[in-house]
Amino acid sequence: MGNINHIKAYLLGLLVGGGKVDTNTFVIDLPFKKWGMAPMRMNIIATDILTNIRQRFSTTYNFDVTYEIGNSRWLITPIAGADISPLVKDLQDLNLPIGGFLLSTVDLSIAKTKLAGISVESFLSGIFDTRASLTLSHRRFTDEAPVVSVEIPGSTKNFKFVVQLCSWLTDLGSITDQILYNHPNQHAASDPDYKGWKKGFKIRFLVKSFLAQHSFALQAKSIDVTTIEKKQKKEEQIPCYLRKLRKPSPITVHGDQNSLELPIEVRNKIFFHYHHFCAVLNCPHAPKKEIEELIKQKNSLINFFPRLSKGSKKELQKIFEKIQSTYFPAEEISQQKIKISKLLEDETFVDFAGLDQGIAYLFATSLSGKRHIGSMSKILNQCTENIVLVSTIGSGFNSPLLVVNTSNQRAFICSSVSNKLNQEMIKRKITVKGLNVNIQ
Repeated sequence: MGNINHIKAYLLGLLVGGGKVDTNTFVIDLPFKKWGMAPMRMNIIATDILTNIRQRFSTTYNFDVTYEIGNSRWLITPIAGADISPLVKDLQDLNLPIGGFLLSTVDLSIAKTKLAGISVESFLSGIFDTRASLTLSHRRFTDEAPVVSVEIPGSTKNFKFVVQLCSWLTDLGSITDQILYNHPNQHAASDPDYKGWKKGFKIRFLVKSFLAQHSFALQAKSIDVTTIEKKQKKEEQIPCYLRKLRKPSPITVHGDQNSLELPIEVRNKIFFHYHHFCAVLNCPHAPKKEIEELIKQKNSLINFFPRLSKGSKKELQKIFEKIQSTYFPAEEISQQKIKISKLLEDETFVDFAGLDQGIAYLFATSLSGKRHIGSMSKILNQCTENIVLVSTIGSGFNSPLLVVNTSNQRAFICSSVSNKLNQEMIKRKITVKGLNVNIQ
């Protein structure tokens, strides 16, 4: 492996992070929007490509590359007639893919064992330059917790790569702040009908933890990351295996739990926390004991009905009727008018998760999508005397609720994990084997 020097390692990292290899050519996609706080700094980006990436290809692999800009992306390709076979050979030597979109099939296990020292950091820098985002939206609740987010498209379906990369970075001393997996239990944990859950993977590090061990090779990103580092005041996370996990909110069983968009390792399974994925996928750093404790609490963490589903009365009425016909065929839907103060204060409704957010949605003056704008507590305080139309299935409140604001036709469905039928569904439909919580 002596022929894989740090320059080659960087270029191979670029290919892994954003490359697609075809017969005798390749294209590397540098996402323009991931360049951080000043995306109009185009001259620096162009200089990066011309004096950094282009020169490295020329001096190392003896062919020139060119670039073009389009659809918010910088596309780097070899000039026509270039012999890329030495580069393909180096990919093969690290057991990396040599065709297609590399992120979809890449396995880092051999590269991790064969690369060493400065070559490791250069390889990872190539991945960071293509996949790491510094946009302002990546913050842990506050600007005082700036984050580097390594983003992998959900279309890759490559859970293994996400775990391998995060584990490798942890081995090298960077402590993960959070991972988001491309799975409905993470991106649609409360609404079983939400179709927009395929938002991809994100491995997030607080900036100082990232910079303690890693860097960007491209100047434009280096400028931004050192700028936002100065804002960080939040303390770093403790190592993953030492973390104590708070009890999470219940997970709603999503309609796509068995989607073919999910690899078999995570299909038809419930995940209570991002570390649950890590544990099931055998990351050595996962807090497995903590996950085992969460699994013991499964009866309070799984909901077969919407924890909170928001939308128009018309669309949610259809969903509610489907719930009735599927799970309560012998019961009738009944309606009654209830004052908001009763929904918020009566013990009857204390176990119905999502009530507060749902009511805020019904009465918010303005919305961002389906999210209320403004203080939730203020909205709730202002609508306590309002009356809503509440639909239930059967007698009492032993089913999900459909709550409608008849003045604007907004509605939401919410439910209680402790509901008798939900507990029966857990008993009948859920099996546990080790760390796997399976849906029958």
